Parts: sequence; C-alpha cells; structure tokens
Amino acid sequence: MINTLFSHKRYSFMSSDIFEMIPDDVSSFIEENIIPIRLKKRQVLFYEGTIPSGVYILKKGKIKKYATGLNGKEHIFYLIRENGILGHHNLLCKEKYSHSAACLTDCLFHLIPKEIFFSIIENNQEILHSLLKNISHEFGVFINNSKILAQHSVRERTALSILRLDEFFEEKGCFNLSRKDHSNLVGTSIESLIRVLHDFKKEQIIEIEKNTIIIKDTKKIITAANFR
Repeated sequence: MINTLFSHKRYSFMSSDIFEMIPDDVSSFIEENIIPIRLKKRQVLFYEGTIPSGVYILKKGKIKKYATGLNGKEHIFYLIRENGILGHHNLLCKEKYSHSAACLTDCLFHLIPKEIFFSIIENNQEILHSLLKNISHEFGVFINNSKILAQHSVRERTALSILRLDEFFEEKGCFNLSRKDHSNLVGTSIESLIRVLHDFKKEQIIEIEKNTIIIKDTKKIITAANFR
C-alpha cells in the first residue's frame, strides 16, 4: 500500500543483500571462515572510535546504527535487518568506526575477518558492485536525513518515521520500538514525540498499545509527512 502511494525509496532503510548472488565456491569459502557472534537485545556490537576487525553479516535480528553527541544523546541514522552488512564503510577507508551499532532485538552475526573480506571483494566483481550499491544507497539516505532534520517539523518527521518503520519491521501495519529509540530516530525529545503520537491518535491516524504503533489510515499519515 505504502509503495504505491508514497515514493519512499530515498528514505528507506532497505539495503541490498551483497551476498545474494555469489558463486557456490565463494559462499563455501565464506562459510568456512566466518565467526558466529550472538548478542542480546540492547547489547552493542561495536563502539564509535574503535578499530574495525572485519565486517558483520546480520543473520538474525534488527540493528540500529547511531552516533553520540557531546550531551550523550544518540542520533539513530540507519537501521539494519536480516542479511544486512555492517562495519564495511570504515574498514574500506581504514579508519576507526565513525558510529556505534547496537541490537534492537536478540541478534546473530557472522563476522568475516578483514583479511578474508578483502580477498573476497578483490576477486569478485559482482560482490564489489553490490557493496558499492549498498554504500551509495546508505549515503543517499544519510543526505536526505540531513535535509529532513533541517527543513521539516517534528510532526512531519514523526509521520515519515512511522512509514519507514512500518516498512522496516514488516509487521503489516504495526511495529514495536521504544520511545527513546523512536525519538532518537526522529531527532526530537521523547516528550515531543509522545505529543505528536497522541495527536495522530486523536486524529484516528494511528492506535497506540504500549510501544506498539498501529497504522489506521495510511493516506493520512502520508499527508502528515508532507514529503514529495
């Protein structure tokens, strides 16, 4: 429904799976060299300012990517779900992590050590092409996020966040996210977010059940977002 009514791709968290189309021998090589890592909800995968040791493929769960300001407040700028890749940006440019990544749910990762990762992309143009496509999409989303924060109201940003989160969680018109994480994604205080959500509830755009938001009127939430 949202796809047909709202041109959302330039705001979407849906990155491509870079290992979707790879030869069997490469897939076997990766499987032989991965290191499985399991983390619980709210645990941190890596911190801003630390040195990358490889790239992570998220096999199960949901992840937030965020930067922390001088006041300690998080700014969530991207979300990752199953088969997404993390840690490649800073590994490729040989810099420390420019952001942190933490679990929104219990997660399973496959760590590909950096030596293995570099050998894979050096010898496989299709994977390298998919990786560049992934990075380009995330950069485009980041640029649009910057524009949104500078030019749009909290009400408009909240409406857009509901559309994006509905797509990301794939729960058919509802999603569950803490008010703290939701406000850090919108770029506002928890109190301001709650006020807007209750306005949407009064307008019969959404229903609220604890941290779960249920979209009741997709067209109205698109209108409230005021994005073209």
